[in-house]
Amino acid sequence: MQALVYTAPNQLILEERPTPKPAAGEALIRIHYAGICGTDMAIVHGAHPRARPPLIPGHEFAGEIVEINTGDSRTDLRVGQRVALFPLLWCGKCRACRAGDPHVCRTLRLIGIDRDGGFAEYAAIPLDHLVGLPADCDYRRGALLEPLAVGVHAVEMAGAAPSDFTVVLGAGPIGIMTCQALRQAGCDNFILSDINPLRLARARAMHLPTLPLDQLEEHVVQASDGEGADLVLECAGAPPAIMQTTTLLRPRGKAVIVSVHKQHPPVDLRSLNFKEITMIGARVYTRANFDSACAALADLDADRVISHNLPLAEGARALTLCEDRSADTCKVLLNMEECS
Repeated sequence: MQALVYTAPNQLILEERPTPKPAAGEALIRIHYAGICGTDMAIVHGAHPRARPPLIPGHEFAGEIVEINTGDSRTDLRVGQRVALFPLLWCGKCRACRAGDPHVCRTLRLIGIDRDGGFAEYAAIPLDHLVGLPADCDYRRGALLEPLAVGVHAVEMAGAAPSDFTVVLGAGPIGIMTCQALRQAGCDNFILSDINPLRLARARAMHLPTLPLDQLEEHVVQASDGEGADLVLECAGAPPAIMQTTTLLRPRGKAVIVSVHKQHPPVDLRSLNFKEITMIGARVYTRANFDSACAALADLDADRVISHNLPLAEGARALTLCEDRSADTCKVLLNMEECS
């Protein structure tokens, strides 16, 4: 099979690899599409603290079950079924796991980071890490399930209510998915903001309310009669966005930090004190969030979320597109259907 392999910092090589054989309790997946995210770019640049070469990245993918080795396991999954990956690997022993919160496991690992993932034609995946897709869900849409679950989890962590005046910072894939999750939760009173006009134009084409970042603060003041937003969901991953959350929020407002910042950003702690702001971190998702995201997939404008669809052999170019802020790039997919 063909696979994109991270072999050293800034080296992503197309290699011919043996097709994996599923161990007991695993299924062999013929991968059709895999999404690229910021974590994959960090891996390839050698900046991820856990990823070690050689590694096949990719934790956002959808494909077809072609073989099942149940071993002693029981499963409702079947050969030919369309599935997506639930990539979290937890220890089952730490306090978080024992409390029923394995998504914040003390030693949380992910398929595609800590073991080979989906930038390949095939992958052997544990059965309990596969999610059956709706019958009418195509593989391209299925590859968006994981980032959509991130948005669903963020909205859940926020405790967003339909009456909340909400600001979403960052109109990249996660910001757009978070807006979708807000709508799914009946929360339509939100504004999406970004510094990039191309991203805002794409979001507007998806009928999302948008505003350039340099107009946002004035809009929030006017729309809230000077009080500030009830909720800010920070999906930009840029230090200025963290600083702006406290400015935009009303007293006793709430900020949810969805982005995982690569560096330690400054935070206006004085505003945190004076306004008694609640700041919450959100990490990945729960299995229940995946189920909710599955239900929301049908309403997602996948054709606009997916800006590029490139064959596996163009993986290096795909990552370059993801980092090109001058390009009209949103979610970039790798297409394994075109592998020879």
